[in-house]
Amino acid sequence: MWNLRCLCVLVALILPNVAFAHHGSSGQFETNKTIELSGEITRVRLVNPHAYVYFDVTNEDGSVTNMRCELQSGSLLKRRGWNTEQFKAGSAITILGSPDRNDPTTCYMQQITFENGVTANRNSVFDDNGSLVNGASTASAVDSDVTVERETIRADGRPNLAGNWAMVRKEGSRPGGGGAFAQLTDAGALAVEGATQDENPRYQCEPTNIIMDWWFDLMVNKIEQSSTQINLTYGFMSLTRTIYLDGTKMPEDYEPNRAGFSTGIWEGNTLVVTTTGFDEGWLMAPMGGGPGGKPDDASTGASMGSPQGNNRPPRPEGEPDGRNGPPAGPRGNGGPPSPAKNSREMVIVERFSLNEDGTVLKREYTITDPLYLKAPMTGSDEVTFTQDSYQPYDCDDLTAERGSGNLEPSATTLDNKTAGNDNLKDDNAARQSAMGTLYKLEDSKVGQTISNTEWGYPIVLSLHAIGMATMVGIALMLTLRVLGFASVIPVTAMANYWRVALVGFGINLVSGVALFCGNASELYFNWAFRIKILLVVAGLVLTWRLVIICIKHTDSVSTKHKKLAAVAMVSWVAAIIAGRLIGYMS
Repeated sequence: MWNLRCLCVLVALILPNVAFAHHGSSGQFETNKTIELSGEITRVRLVNPHAYVYFDVTNEDGSVTNMRCELQSGSLLKRRGWNTEQFKAGSAITILGSPDRNDPTTCYMQQITFENGVTANRNSVFDDNGSLVNGASTASAVDSDVTVERETIRADGRPNLAGNWAMVRKEGSRPGGGGAFAQLTDAGALAVEGATQDENPRYQCEPTNIIMDWWFDLMVNKIEQSSTQINLTYGFMSLTRTIYLDGTKMPEDYEPNRAGFSTGIWEGNTLVVTTTGFDEGWLMAPMGGGPGGKPDDASTGASMGSPQGNNRPPRPEGEPDGRNGPPAGPRGNGGPPSPAKNSREMVIVERFSLNEDGTVLKREYTITDPLYLKAPMTGSDEVTFTQDSYQPYDCDDLTAERGSGNLEPSATTLDNKTAGNDNLKDDNAARQSAMGTLYKLEDSKVGQTISNTEWGYPIVLSLHAIGMATMVGIALMLTLRVLGFASVIPVTAMANYWRVALVGFGINLVSGVALFCGNASELYFNWAFRIKILLVVAGLVLTWRLVIICIKHTDSVSTKHKKLAAVAMVSWVAAIIAGRLIGYMS
């Protein structure tokens, strides 16, 4: 059963030219370029970490390319009133956005115009009637026309930090994700040498760090406060932290992790939090560019949140405090940031303070790491009190999300890297021709039952496991008998078991087709899935052959029969191993 469960959640991990469709707009996308694409919607996925809209674009030569454009997270869009009904299949859309640095079939949506003429940007909000809310930048913002009454001081005399909080991105500000170069030591540079975007933890639905994840994707963060501790639950990746206020010390056997161990003290109305106990991980994960994750034109470095020492274009207009422009912190300035890791010696000091009415929570932070960083990294951010509820971050591993087809470079203003590769063109063309059928399978009644109903998937998966256990179990029993095990049992006496095995195969085949329909666009391109299917077919044919020429007709087992049995057994065992490795190999 375990190998089949892996089979249903696997993603196409080793496909060439995979487009990594995750966070970090300045890393994956050329945000200094703008493209305009129009087409008909084929499907939409309002999922985390990012949602995607797929649409067919007709090229000048009459060919059709299925494009995929990245939106914000499904959770954030749903909080802002976006829904799947806005993206009806077959309806027309026009998108203004940024091209992917490597994949010509992928883009980053900045503005979208629907068939009904409504134009929305990434920060737009829709009401319950589906109408655009003018001037709103996020559903999590405190409405300026609504008076929010908060107890700013607790009964114990401390500022009241409890509540739900979310960052408000100002209209027209650039999206986050990334940062300026960190000033790395030799050890720090060695730690990130050769790093690729594959290693970005968000690609595997893992948190990055307590600084960036606090404001990332404008998710709702939850704070629970008592006199002895403060519990923080991040909306992004559901990262949890406990800040001990009673002098609790880190246990000697504390297991390092991404959240670390936090202790806090009050300095007047400011909460000063010191966090240690981190495991080694990413301060700024690699998001594309040249080898090691650096931009192709990188030459100098700078500390996080500071444009000094950075030759890239300056920030957009506005102060880096979040009041008149994008908030300070780790973010890109036009290209992929230089990746930076932290060691277990990292220490982060945060200073939390409320504004006068208790609706804005400001955080200033300093990151030090004597092993990997030459200089401390500093910055600040602000989150706003919100009436929106906290929601656990339901993340889909989207490593295998990919576009299909191939637009000419002139249509996307991309580099000529992929366009001149004939093999890549052929591969994209083949993929495009298959994707339509695969999407139809996913959208069929069977596919929708498997992927969207509460009991469809577990019931069919259970049947699939029963069928596989029956088929493989009997096949292995037959091959082992021919190889000499349980020799007191006549070989011919086992012939009738083959009929039971065929019943198991029938159950396995029907349920397997149903499971494939639920996830066809991912399973089809996965090499491990294909190998597993070939091995199952090989095992079935070889075992059937063994039954026909030996088990049904003679108790005399020849060397030829044993060789056949051995190959059949290896095929079944290899099929099981391939299924097990599907979720781990890339």
